[in-house]
Amino acid sequence: MSPIVNIFIFVLVVIPLLIYSAYLIVVMLKNTDSGKKYILFGIQVSLIGGILVLDDNIDFNGYEYSIVILGLILSMVGMSKNK
Repeated sequence: MSPIVNIFIFVLVVIPLLIYSAYLIVVMLKNTDSGKKYILFGIQVSLIGGILVLDDNIDFNGYEYSIVILGLILSMVGMSKNK
C-alpha cells in the first residue's frame, strides 16, 4: 500500500481505537459491573483482530496485531475485576 493509505489508516483507525480503548480501561476500573462482560468483550475484540490477521486480502501493515493485543489487555482487565 502507498504511504498515504498507511497514514490514512493510522489516523482514522488506530489512533481513535487506542484512545477509545484507554477510555474503556479507565471506565472498567471505575465501574462496579461484573468482569465477565469485559472478558467477553476482550475475547470478541481478539477474535476480530485474529480474523483480520488471517485474511490475505487485508493488509493493515501490522495494525491488526495491535487489535489482538488490545483484546488481550481488555480481557486481562476484566479478569482483574472478576473477584
